[in-house]
Amino acid sequence: MSIIDVGRFAAFAAAAFAALAANAAKVEYIEVQSASMEKRVPVSVILPDGYEARPDARFPVVYALHGAGGDSKGFYQAHPGGLLPNLADKYGFIAVCPDGAKTSWWLDSPVNPKMMYETLVVKEVLPYIDANYRTEADRKKRAIFGVSMGGHGACYIGFRHTDLFGAVGNIVGGVDLTPYYGHWGLNDILGKPGENLRFWQEYSVVTQAKGLKNGDVEIVTFCGTSDFFLGPNRLLHDMLSANRVKHTYVELRGEDEDHSTHTMAFSYGVIPLVAQFFDNYFRTGKGSL
Repeated sequence: MSIIDVGRFAAFAAAAFAALAANAAKVEYIEVQSASMEKRVPVSVILPDGYEARPDARFPVVYALHGAGGDSKGFYQAHPGGLLPNLADKYGFIAVCPDGAKTSWWLDSPVNPKMMYETLVVKEVLPYIDANYRTEADRKKRAIFGVSMGGHGACYIGFRHTDLFGAVGNIVGGVDLTPYYGHWGLNDILGKPGENLRFWQEYSVVTQAKGLKNGDVEIVTFCGTSDFFLGPNRLLHDMLSANRVKHTYVELRGEDEDHSTHTMAFSYGVIPLVAQFFDNYFRTGKGSL
């Protein structure tokens, strides 16, 4: 486990971000038809500088899943200076940001058939992107990450679909759902714990991770020592370590703040490191910082 003082980290992150050139990426706002939910779902697609200039080139793809209350434009609009477009330019990847209906938790709900967000990502958005953009349609060139609810979603989907995603990034993810009855729309997705406890357990990342084997997927996690999701992330780290699954786990120590007040600033600092991890994976087959 690495615990890094947030002051030292902030200086590093600021320097890393300053090194990014002003972005020339193109952002397309599209809608993908979801047959499973019988509706059209907004998706932001960030095309790196050079996509149009290199018509014969194909590009790796990074899927970005927003947190609770967010939407498909969150990663583009919420970070000053267009962080994700800058990173797409720097590393030459396509970024795909689907809409997760505020509090879908990126699950196929066992109690609400109108909430099919694992299916959306895996069976609807992903094939659409590969069919309509010049992607490198291979797990070795495809990664997924998210923040908070999106961190859970990235791990949940990435761990369950290692045939599709070769690397997973988790930023302050809610990777164990069982302690959070009544929060963030979870009851609507999983039902009341007293009646559906097995759903709360089964759909948690810490349960899905039990089946992972070393080498199945490259994993990087960042969490703050004051974050209310710290316990679940340490639990996931300990579980992966006990099962001898290689992964990168970093804690950042800062002032005591609750999750909601610092998540955006936190993710603004660590998303460049997640992108670096993914780029190393795309180039070498091994994720590293």
